[in-house]
Amino acid sequence: MNKIFTLIILVCAMNIAAQETFVFDEGSVPDINSLNSRFFDHDGLWGYINGGADLYLEYGFEQITVLDVKANGLDYKADIYKMTSPEAAFGIFSISRYKCRDSGVLCENDCATPYQYIAAKGTYYLSVSNSTGSLEHQEIILKIAREILAQIPIEKVTVPSIFSHELLSDNSGSLKLITGPLGMQNGFVRWDRLFTGFTNYTVWILPVKQDDTNYTVSLVSFKNNEDEVSFLKKNELQLKNASILFPNRDGGFFLFEGNVPDNLLNMIQNGGY
Repeated sequence: MNKIFTLIILVCAMNIAAQETFVFDEGSVPDINSLNSRFFDHDGLWGYINGGADLYLEYGFEQITVLDVKANGLDYKADIYKMTSPEAAFGIFSISRYKCRDSGVLCENDCATPYQYIAAKGTYYLSVSNSTGSLEHQEIILKIAREILAQIPIEKVTVPSIFSHELLSDNSGSLKLITGPLGMQNGFVRWDRLFTGFTNYTVWILPVKQDDTNYTVSLVSFKNNEDEVSFLKKNELQLKNASILFPNRDGGFFLFEGNVPDNLLNMIQNGGY
């Protein structure tokens, strides 16, 4: 068995042919018995994940590389989604993480469970999975993920500064980025009723659990003012009864729900963000 396994993958994005190489060192991912790669572009995504394709296309999908790995007699699958931006990759990650056993394991934005490791790094969303959840499987999943992540350049996600506030930073692992109806239905379904009928929006949502207090902080922006006016008019009664609104100094508006601390509200209202 060769010491280096190399995959040459044809990547097509915006009609430009490119070449991407993923290299696995046998020492870092031991006892690889076989390594197979499959590639799907924008149209081929339907054939791979069928009904799930629309969600990725909504966020901004370019291509996916699928690695089928057999190591030490065990099977693993790695899905490497190339998205259009770091925000698109983070958005898919943010609505996919669920009941993380560990976070921040291999990179800033990741989530590990016994059966799956997911991460967002740069313009890529990565999922590595196994079928048993055994300790051996979990260890090799991380080894495979580490090799892939090491070859992905770092590109920072531009997160609105409000979510770095000291009252919110401890809950940053729950931050979600929603960019359309499917993202809302999968990531924050209880607000789906507010956004029904709208498509051209971006919503950063952070559910906060602090002591005995639960509340939600969000930053909403529409691509045109007409949609924003229509949204506010459509939801006037619901927002008046359940939420607090403040305009954002950089455009869009803050939408709060629940028992938001007064000092946070006062700071935002007075132009702190």
